[in-house]
Amino acid sequence: MLRGMKLYSRFILFLCLIPWFSHAQFKPHVLVLNDATIIDAGHPVPAAHQTVVIMDGRITRIFPTGTMAVPDSAVVINLRGKYLLPGLIDSHVHMATDPSGVDNRLHTLQVLKQMLYSGITTVRDMAGDARILAELAHDANEGEITSPGIYYSALMAGPPFFSDPRTQAATKGGTPGNMPYMKAIADTTNIPLAVAQAKGCGASGIKLYADLSGVLAKKIIEEAKRQNMPVWSHAWLQGARPSDLVEAGCISISHAPLLIYEKIDTVPAFWKKSRHDAAFWDKSVPALDELFSRMKQHHTVFDATLLTYKKWAVSDTSMQWDYEIAKRITARAYKAGVTICAGTDDDQEQFVQDEMRLLITDAGFSPFDAIVAATKNSAAAIHLQAVKGSVSPGMDADLLILTRNPLNDIDNIKAVDMVIKKGCIYQK
Repeated sequence: MLRGMKLYSRFILFLCLIPWFSHAQFKPHVLVLNDATIIDAGHPVPAAHQTVVIMDGRITRIFPTGTMAVPDSAVVINLRGKYLLPGLIDSHVHMATDPSGVDNRLHTLQVLKQMLYSGITTVRDMAGDARILAELAHDANEGEITSPGIYYSALMAGPPFFSDPRTQAATKGGTPGNMPYMKAIADTTNIPLAVAQAKGCGASGIKLYADLSGVLAKKIIEEAKRQNMPVWSHAWLQGARPSDLVEAGCISISHAPLLIYEKIDTVPAFWKKSRHDAAFWDKSVPALDELFSRMKQHHTVFDATLLTYKKWAVSDTSMQWDYEIAKRITARAYKAGVTICAGTDDDQEQFVQDEMRLLITDAGFSPFDAIVAATKNSAAAIHLQAVKGSVSPGMDADLLILTRNPLNDIDNIKAVDMVIKKGCIYQK
């Protein structure tokens, strides 16, 4: 009885302290989440009445509530009747493509704050101005801004790509294709130096993009491995098929429609000009069983990005084929057992929760598997599975607390009670 009164007293003290912190941000040295129901990749059946001990931003112990004592110095929060998940991870965002325009700092900070309070604790930026991204990532890590953790890429592509206006917007003051984070790669490029420069600009990985051959892509991937640098890629690079990238060792490949280039060289023109029924698209998607088998063998994570293709299809009927192909390929990859993460590629107009919903409604995922896609699998896509994506000892305390069960209805993923990022509490 006395121990129960102590827990209650600490919880009341915590509630009293919250108003003194900006946006209720508070990072106790020892934090105890008491009597929660855990849902994560390791708990397909929700684990009720669990206590989670967090010390210095990392999970140290998990045990059935009431079976072990907690430190007297701990701040204890009672989560009875609530659901504890890993923080969500959006594996495909673009925060700094046009830093002096639509991605200006004020707008970006507002979006990052909204993302964190929605339950997103980590994002992977897939190409932008690394000078801006480095500053944002530092400030997010130090808690100087209210933001998910930011991991960003250095982009490598063939020289023709750098006439794209987006590369000019992301390299102002420099030369597109000649920046350490936005590099044109040709047969004459010093690839060890290019990888070292990418690493030196603080990027967490290298993104391969347009107009690269399979030979060059393989050379970049092999050198990046030597320098302990993850490589991510578009699933097709004009000169490299999806299987080339998988065999070479890309950690993740992005964009579901691009997988058709494993079997075809050109999209048929009549796909874009006419409306076709579901039966037509069912027959049109090429069989990709061999590719899926290779992806499973190499543990390649598939970054489908359904949300952006759905939006394109709604706004432009000539793009309807993209989404019809995308959702069918994603559904088939899911049935084949390919590891699929959750990325939006949506310029943050919508968040990863909406990608999760599409995985369920349009690609046949269960709510549980959509949660795994946006947690454990997205962590693996970024090469962070050792520290993020699950609720277990040794992991970063990046957590999402919900008032309703998301397994009953995935829209309950938006019933946010509290977000914890590296042990720091955020509650509106």
